[in-house]
Amino acid sequence: MTAPELPQFSPEYRERFVSRGLWLDRTLHDYFAEAVAAAPSQVAIVEGDRRVTFAEWDDLARRAAAGLVRLGLRKGDVVTVQLPNWLEMCVVQIALSRIGAIIQPMHTVYREREMASMLEFCNSRAVIVPEEHAGFAHAAAACALRGQLPDLAHVIVARGECAGAVPWSEIAASDAGLEAYERAHPAHADDVFYLNFTSGTEGAPKGFLHTHNTLLSVLKRFAEMQAQADPSSASDVILANSPMTHSFGHLTTYQVLLRKVRMVLAARFSPAETLRLVARERVTAISGTPAHLISLLQHPSFPETDTTSIKSVGVGGAACPPQLMADIERHFGVRVGNMYGMGENIVHTRTLPSDAPDVVRETVGLPVPGAELEIFADDHATVLPRGSVGEIAFRGPTLFLAYYRSPSLTRATRNDDGWFFTGDLGFVDDRGYLHIAGRKKEQINRGGTKIHPKEIEDLLHSHPSVARAAVVGMPDDRLGERVCAYVELVPGAGLSLEEARTFLESKRVMKYKLPERLEVARELPQTPTGKIQKGPLLEDIARKLEREAASLGGGRE
Repeated sequence: MTAPELPQFSPEYRERFVSRGLWLDRTLHDYFAEAVAAAPSQVAIVEGDRRVTFAEWDDLARRAAAGLVRLGLRKGDVVTVQLPNWLEMCVVQIALSRIGAIIQPMHTVYREREMASMLEFCNSRAVIVPEEHAGFAHAAAACALRGQLPDLAHVIVARGECAGAVPWSEIAASDAGLEAYERAHPAHADDVFYLNFTSGTEGAPKGFLHTHNTLLSVLKRFAEMQAQADPSSASDVILANSPMTHSFGHLTTYQVLLRKVRMVLAARFSPAETLRLVARERVTAISGTPAHLISLLQHPSFPETDTTSIKSVGVGGAACPPQLMADIERHFGVRVGNMYGMGENIVHTRTLPSDAPDVVRETVGLPVPGAELEIFADDHATVLPRGSVGEIAFRGPTLFLAYYRSPSLTRATRNDDGWFFTGDLGFVDDRGYLHIAGRKKEQINRGGTKIHPKEIEDLLHSHPSVARAAVVGMPDDRLGERVCAYVELVPGAGLSLEEARTFLESKRVMKYKLPERLEVARELPQTPTGKIQKGPLLEDIARKLEREAASLGGGRE
C-alpha cells in the first residue's frame, strides 16, 4: 500500500503564528545542535552505570541517521519505534528528525495483534524493536509480521538479534553519507515528524500528526521561562520513567535538549526503582500519571527514601485528584503545578507557581501564551458564558495538523472558525481559570439530570480507604442511568456502599449524585499510559445487571 500524501497547513495559517513569534521555524535537530555546541561535555543521559554527554549523544545520533539512510529510509517515511526508555530511543528521536522521517512510537505492551494493526495503519517502512523486553520476544514477533505487511521493509533490533532483522550495530556503524543526504533532503520546521495516538479510553485510538513548529515552539518558550524564573534549574536532573512511547514521556527528551539538563532513564515504571534512582542520582524532577504517583507514595520504602533533592513533581496523562495533589505537596514539600492538554494540542492551560493554592487545587490554570479557549454548547456554534459547563474548545500554535488517514475525523473535530473540540467538559470561572468536569462521553444522564463523574471521583479519592476510583453510568429502565462507583482500595482497607454514600454526604454532595452501587475491584483497567479505561467498566456493570435480572426472572418462574 502506498502511504497517503500528508496534509499541510495553508500559508495563511502558517503566517498567523510565524508573524507573532509563536512558531520559531526550528527543527528538533536544530535545537539539539545548539545544546551540543553549548555543552558538549555535559552529561545528558544516564542509563544504569552509563553516562552519555551531549557530544556522545550527537555522535550516536549521526551514526544512526546515516545508517537509516543507508538502509533506504527517506524523508517522509514512517518509522515505528517500540522501545523502552533506553538510550537507543533518545538516539532515534534525533536521528529520524535529521533525515526528515516521521517517528511513530508504539507501546511496548502491544503484542502481535496490536503491532500488526498499528504497522499496517501507519504504512510503516521500518520498525525498531528490542530483541526481548518484559518477557516478550518483540523482534521475533515483528519479523513474523513483515511478510504480511507490504510496506514494512525493515525490522531493526536493538540489544540483540533476530534472523532476518537488521542489528542496531549495523545501523550505528558509521556516519558516512549523512551530510550529502541532508543537503539533498533538508528538513523543515513545517514537516510532519511525529505521529502518535490518543489513549483510546473510549474506543479506537486516533493518530495525530505534529510538525516541528506545532510541537516544539511552545516547549522552547517554556524552557526559556523556567531558566529565567529559576537560574538553578540549569543543574536539574529529570527522571524519565513515563514511557517514551506516549507523548507525556516522549517529550522528556525534548526538555533535556531545550534546557540542556540531565535525564535519568528508567526502562519502565516501578515504584521501587523510581525511589532508588531518585536517591542515587539526586533527581530534582519527577513526573507520572496519577496512578504512578499514588503507587509511589504508597510504596513501603517511600518513608525511608531520601527525596529531599526533588524540586518539582509533574502529574499528567489524566486528571489529578485534589487529594493526590495535597498528598504530593505534603510528602515532597513542593507545590504541584496543574496542566491541561492532550496529544492533539500538547498543552492548553496551566497553573503558575504564583497562583493561589485553591487555583492550583481546583483548576487547570489559564491558557498558555498564544492559546485561545472557549466553552461551547453541543451545537459547536454557541459560545457559553462563564460559569456554564460545556465542551472545551482550543485554538493555538500547538494544535496538531490532522488525524492520519482520517480527513473526515479531522473535519468533525473543528468548526469553520478553526476551533478544535476536545471532547472534554469544563467551565471558565470569573477569573478566567479553566475547571475540568470530565469527558463528554462519560457524562451520566440520570432521569434528564446531567452528572459529571469527575466531581464524585475526586471526592472518593479523598477517602482514606480509596486508592483509585472511577464513576460510570449503569443502565436503568426508569431513569436511563444511575451512578455506579468502582473503587480500588488501599491494601487492607474495606468500604461499603453505605459508608461511601455517608462520606460523600458529609462532603455535601447532592443526593441524586450519590452512587447507587459500589463495585470493589482488585485493580481498575488501565491504558498502557495509566489512564483508567471506563469502557470495560461499563461492559462489566451491564453484564452483572443482565445476570442479576436473569436470576430474578428465573426465580419468579
